[in-house]
Amino acid sequence: MSPAGRPIDAWIDELEADLGAAAALRLLANAGGQRRQIPASASGSKLAIEVGEDVVAWLSDRFGGMAVDIPNPAARDREAGANRLRAAILEAGLTQPKRSANVIAAEFGVTAAWVHKLRTRMRQELGSEDQLLLPLFDHEAH
Repeated sequence: MSPAGRPIDAWIDELEADLGAAAALRLLANAGGQRRQIPASASGSKLAIEVGEDVVAWLSDRFGGMAVDIPNPAARDREAGANRLRAAILEAGLTQPKRSANVIAAEFGVTAAWVHKLRTRMRQELGSEDQLLLPLFDHEAH
């Protein structure tokens, strides 16, 4: 995370918003997971040949002359899936869940034990005042 609380690679989302999904996917497919030197000018650069001059021009405006870590597409997919799982757990409820850990686990391809562990961790992250409402045994909420 950056000091502002945004993921360090949030710029990839900005690139996608500005140039479209195809441009972002082209960059991730060709340079994802790599640290690349961003040229000051897109014209004729090796990176422009790989990912397109439009992408490198965008990158040069922000990072020209710097080495940048290009996000790994598989890692971004895993992070997005983890965020969706956490959102589902929150939506179901942390203290008196409306959906069982088994149902959430089946939906996301994880184990019920992992859902229980995440739910506990999320309760802790949100603070101790919520823990006063917890059932004595986690299975009582299901």
